[in-house]
Amino acid sequence: MQTSLIKRSALMIIGMILLLNWKTPAMAADAFLSWDANTENDLGGYKVYYGTSSGSYGAPVDVGNQTSFTVNGLSSSQTYYFAVSAYNTSGAESGYSNEVSKSFGDTTAPTLSAIAAGSITSAGATISWSTNEAATSQVEYGVTTSYGSSSALNSTLVTGHSRVLSGLNPSTTYHYRVISRDAAGNTGTSGDRTFTTSAAPDTTAPAISGIGASNITTTAATISWTTNESSDTQIQYGTTTSYGSSTTLNTTLTTNHSQQVTGLLPATLYHYRVRSRDGAGNLATSGDRTFTTAAPPDTTAPTLSNIAASNIASTSAVITWSTNETATSQVEYGTTTSYGSSSALGATPVTSHSRTLSGLSPATTYNYRVISQDGAGNISVSGNRTFTTSATPDTTAPVLSGIAAGNVASTSVVISWSTNEAATAQVEYGPTTAYGSLSTLNTTLLAAHSASLTNLQPATTYNYRVISRDAAGNTATSGNNSFTTAAQSSSDTTGPVLSAIDARDMTTEGVTITWGTDEPATSEVEYGLTVGYGNSSGVNATLSNSHSRTLSGLQPNTVYHYRVKSADALGNLSVSADHSFTTNPLGDTVPPADVEHFTAVPGTQTVTLSWVNPSDSDFVGVRIVYRTDRFPNGIEDGEILGNFSGRINESITVIHAGLQDNVTYYYSASSYDNNGNYQQTAHASATPFGFSTGGSNANDGGSGGGGGCAMISPSSGTASGPGHSADMIGLILVLSLAALRKGIKK
Repeated sequence: MQTSLIKRSALMIIGMILLLNWKTPAMAADAFLSWDANTENDLGGYKVYYGTSSGSYGAPVDVGNQTSFTVNGLSSSQTYYFAVSAYNTSGAESGYSNEVSKSFGDTTAPTLSAIAAGSITSAGATISWSTNEAATSQVEYGVTTSYGSSSALNSTLVTGHSRVLSGLNPSTTYHYRVISRDAAGNTGTSGDRTFTTSAAPDTTAPAISGIGASNITTTAATISWTTNESSDTQIQYGTTTSYGSSTTLNTTLTTNHSQQVTGLLPATLYHYRVRSRDGAGNLATSGDRTFTTAAPPDTTAPTLSNIAASNIASTSAVITWSTNETATSQVEYGTTTSYGSSSALGATPVTSHSRTLSGLSPATTYNYRVISQDGAGNISVSGNRTFTTSATPDTTAPVLSGIAAGNVASTSVVISWSTNEAATAQVEYGPTTAYGSLSTLNTTLLAAHSASLTNLQPATTYNYRVISRDAAGNTATSGNNSFTTAAQSSSDTTGPVLSAIDARDMTTEGVTITWGTDEPATSEVEYGLTVGYGNSSGVNATLSNSHSRTLSGLQPNTVYHYRVKSADALGNLSVSADHSFTTNPLGDTVPPADVEHFTAVPGTQTVTLSWVNPSDSDFVGVRIVYRTDRFPNGIEDGEILGNFSGRINESITVIHAGLQDNVTYYYSASSYDNNGNYQQTAHASATPFGFSTGGSNANDGGSGGGGGCAMISPSSGTASGPGHSADMIGLILVLSLAALRKGIKK
């Protein structure tokens, strides 16, 4: 029998097991006692007490440090009570251990029954059994029938026994047997039995994979996924990552999951996440995913707009239009509203459509309609529209006739000729057949032509040839002709007539002074801060009717006085009245004002542009930019027709030639100064439509007072305005009061 000693005093703390081992029959009057050793460092030994009354003992037996002792000579018909104490090296003794007793005469071991293993976990089990008499409780156990481990001995004598085994391994089969000893020391030991511990607890959530949304409609979608172990099925969803809605939990444990989300809104982005919990209660939740429900079925055909025919030639045209959604492109066309022909189908869905019709007949009216089909199969067909192809291109140059030189003077002559169709007029001339000079191009299309050549040298033979270009661009050039100017009159005592005096191309430290004379003359500018001047540009002795002198080294934002001086070939000098200008301030970022009265007037394959330059003192010129789809939004947004310089408050006219009829041209006019500041707000548009003879030339009295006219083709780069004809592509016709005065003088 084994039991624990109970502390009875504060002298020592001991724990001992007392075992009564009755030897039967030979040693029926002996009692073998054993107990657990005391572990204190100052242990002196143990004393054994016994007697025939509980708690009343005789003299103790000092057994020293041994932990077992046999009491001999006991009576076989008596019940004995035993206890043990411990003492230290100082002689201090503890209280008694728990008391055990033994009655002599019982030799039958307890009967064991109802042996069972219960409450089995991954690390423990409870072994229970019954005995037919009160007895102790202990279990031997191990992974083999050798056992190797024992539960703690419960020395309390009971008939219902239970011992807890702990520290076991998961998923392991254990052998065990139970042992019970009655008060007489008779021991009952069961046969071998087994139990198997459960697996270790599952604390790992399922692994979710293969998440996807399918079968998406306007109001529903199917969400599917897989898990690496059987688990339940649920989805959280909503229009934000807060979700807000859940599907019904499907508690069936499976590895392949699928649920339908219903009651959704069409064309809406939904967030969702999936959840699966395994049989052990471990929950896995996926990250956020999204899908977008389908839009409601499209039953609306595309809206057609901006239908137009452009780039119309004699055998082709381009049809353009827009739709409010992407759609295909096709045009039906023909000479009647039955059409009969179709363009190639543009199958790529777009919103801006263009189809080219080719193989058309010249000078023919065509009916057409446009067709667009959206991705849902909805078709829109426009109403009927028409366009007329242009006539077969004219490839024959004008026929020149009646070429003659008239009004021959010492410094000028008038060349005249005729053409068999309306055409432009220009003369190449010079002292040799290399020519070298050009008259101003008269872009007005006429059949009778004349051109005045000025600034000629007296008594000089000049070669010349005439050039005319018709509206189709066909050019005729005559053979060489000649004339000889008259000798200079020595009776001339009149100085040149000065006109159009102007200060232009203003900067912070420089300016260009320009003027005209009615006869070839020298060029000089006197200038200074007062009317005393004090500075000179120097004399340019080259005789010319057009004069330009550049002044430099000036002070910013300063008023300067100036006057111009010109002397003709006989030394007759003319001096102008006083004029003034103000140089630009430093850091000028302010553009000149807009041009005024900007207009565009259509003609046959031409547009005539007119405007009035602003009055700003730093004004330099005007840039004209054009497009055929919309107004330009800046000075580089489109084709640059030209940069047209001129004087302040000057009226300018430019003819844009070689255009396509029935195409709208959109223009912007941007005035600018020498500091690169551009004004960009003047717009005008026009659609060429038919033959026009509008315009002016040097003989019709035109715009007078220094106005200008330029003819520019679409391929032109840039052009300068009046007074800068050398920089122009095309011809600039300048009509000035000076020319009128010169004519009167001669």
